[in-house]
Amino acid sequence: MSMVIISTPRLLLRGALPEDFDVLFATVFSDARVAEHLSGAAMSRDQARQFFDQEFDHLGTGRKIGVLVEKGSSALVGYAGLKPFKALGREDYEVGFVLNARSWGRGYATEIGRAQLEYGFATTELPRLVAQVRPENLGSAKALAKIGMNYLQTYDRPNLGIWDIYVCPRPVSS
Repeated sequence: MSMVIISTPRLLLRGALPEDFDVLFATVFSDARVAEHLSGAAMSRDQARQFFDQEFDHLGTGRKIGVLVEKGSSALVGYAGLKPFKALGREDYEVGFVLNARSWGRGYATEIGRAQLEYGFATTELPRLVAQVRPENLGSAKALAKIGMNYLQTYDRPNLGIWDIYVCPRPVSS
């Protein structure tokens, strides 16, 4: 079992294991419905393997993409995680979540998004956390608003098109 990074009532975010690749490929990377909200096209097995090997948190550091697992069933439902974000010209961390299509509409994005904000502010000294979403991805934008993130600006991601950036300032402690 890989190190648990975040635990919520229904979900675990943990480091990635080699055996997670095939499940992610079948339910997320190769699914055109999911890809429509990301790169715009489903990934080939080679593209997915490269992405998984380079971007996922295989060491359980909490600073790359982790695997999202449903507690009740132990089913892998997608990925999420805090990762460095430099598109705004300063040191930021991005929160993010990508769910398989079967897990849409269950409140998982809001649940893991809120937990990532708590984790991010507890483990960094940054004044804010950011998220990015395609403008047409209304479900994710709604989840970001629900967890207290606000639209900041739109930008053109190299090779990925137009995205909206949302931001959440560090809560003022009392």
